[in-house]
Amino acid sequence: MTQINTYWQIVKRGWWIILLTAVVAVAASLIYSSMSPRIYRTTTRYIVSPQAGIASETDYFRSLDTLDRRSIITTYAEVFGSQRIIGEAVVSLGEPLEVMADYVVTAVGLPEANVIQVTVEGPDPTIAMHVAEAIGERSTEYIQGLYFMYVITLLDSPSVPDGPISPTPLRDALVAAVLGLAVGVVLAIAYVSLTDRQRQHGDDLEAATDTEASKDRRPQSNPAIN
Repeated sequence: MTQINTYWQIVKRGWWIILLTAVVAVAASLIYSSMSPRIYRTTTRYIVSPQAGIASETDYFRSLDTLDRRSIITTYAEVFGSQRIIGEAVVSLGEPLEVMADYVVTAVGLPEANVIQVTVEGPDPTIAMHVAEAIGERSTEYIQGLYFMYVITLLDSPSVPDGPISPTPLRDALVAAVLGLAVGVVLAIAYVSLTDRQRQHGDDLEAATDTEASKDRRPQSNPAIN
């Protein structure tokens, strides 16, 4: 309890340091957010399933068993995320390949599902959506020429994102405020501790000076009298 009271007294004495640090942290976060480029994300999903026209029931169940082992889904996801497919998709849109320097494409097979998810992130929401569409179309064409036993069907179409995923000024400002408060408490403790140490040193020095002065004022005995 004594330690808590000590820290509380430190906080009371150094509250302005804590407040100032938090305000500076929030202001820096907001400035950084305002200067950072907006990043948008769009997502599309494709489902992989056996061809409906497989004549043999044995072949049909064998194809399902292969899907359960995830090798097909993993291979398809690699195709969706390959640089070749991405490059061909961008060219089909009439965009220069250099535009993809600002975009990130991720293709993964969802766990416990025969679904491939393609995510495109970049500064232009419309271009991100068109790139996701083109990647899906080009990947589907490429894969259908390799594996005739499976069909890829569009599950969820990409859409123009409503808002950016980054930066998030409100969330970032809240995090900055918490961190600023924590740093401010540490600085306040250091400031109060240093101030008390300097004050104590000054008091000790003053006490030592008074002691020396009192010694100098004491009457000295005259040896001649003795």
